[in-house]
Amino acid sequence: MIITILATILVLGVLIFVHELGHFAAAKAVDIEVPRFSLGLGPKLIGFKKGETEYVISWFPLGGYVKMAGMIEEEGIGVLEGGKSEGRTPSPRDFDAKSLPARTLVISAGVLMNFLFAVVAFIVVARAQGMQLPLIQDVVEDSPAATAGFRPGDLILTVEGNRIRSFNELSLMVKQNPEKRIRIGVDRAGERLTLQAVPRSVRIWSDVIRDSVEIGQLGVRSDPGGGYRSLGWGEAIEEGSYRTWYWVRTTFEFLGQLVSGQSSAKEVGGPILIGQLSGQAARAGIWPLLSFMAIISINLAILNLLPVPVLDGGHLTFLAFEAVRGRALSAGQRIRLTQVGMVLIVGLMVWVITNDVLRLL
Repeated sequence: MIITILATILVLGVLIFVHELGHFAAAKAVDIEVPRFSLGLGPKLIGFKKGETEYVISWFPLGGYVKMAGMIEEEGIGVLEGGKSEGRTPSPRDFDAKSLPARTLVISAGVLMNFLFAVVAFIVVARAQGMQLPLIQDVVEDSPAATAGFRPGDLILTVEGNRIRSFNELSLMVKQNPEKRIRIGVDRAGERLTLQAVPRSVRIWSDVIRDSVEIGQLGVRSDPGGGYRSLGWGEAIEEGSYRTWYWVRTTFEFLGQLVSGQSSAKEVGGPILIGQLSGQAARAGIWPLLSFMAIISINLAILNLLPVPVLDGGHLTFLAFEAVRGRALSAGQRIRLTQVGMVLIVGLMVWVITNDVLRLL
């Protein structure tokens, strides 16, 4: 339990800090006044002031924010600090006084920092661990793999034309295609072949949604302790960049499946599930934990890109509207939309936490 709690604090604390640090650094770079940098939401728990900025840890531990002077939405709702903001005189250092490109940079910086963190984390893991090749050690008798002609020693190259770099990627793609014919490219002793297989549909219990789910099974095994090769920094950079792109693509595909109904809303987790998975990753070692943090950082970045007021994506939508229209929405319109966004985000948090609690019952 102690490991789980500490790992959760580490994962969420570091990733929120990275996100808000992006906003803070960009705001300072374009000379926007920043009265407060907060980890957490609500009234201040502890903090100190240096220069014009107060650095605080707030009571509610989910999220964080960088308060920028003259940002109408934050001035209007006033809920982040537990009270309403007082009136103030406009200044050339206000957020709304800056150019459209400068404001776009500041709003985008948090998401960009989360993506950058993921890339760097994956590069470090790839350099430290090397890469396990998707090499087949064993083929199960009477399995779809045996029927398709797979043999021990086959090296998986592609699935449906998509490059495969690890056995885990092969497993994920097979699980997503039960009873569907898929083309798998292999290297067999230097000869390149294309085999076609239909993964068998099986149902397994999912602790995430507390129900059984249908997945595909091919019937091949790898050697968990073998098939690794070390990577130089050049290859590690390539591999880290690829892993980042892979999880970005996978996350967007999952969101698409949620919208289409192909995936269950029960699969969406919140802070409790993140805590459980953080604990599991921490027990597995530093490199699995760092990889997990990279994946959560990508999820955090994509979540913040959703066009919901309060989130970065909502602010970017306001700025895009201003660019097309030639003038910004009025302060009142932005405040009302931001209040609606706040209600949506609170509702989302209640929903995912409820999902987490139901998993524990």
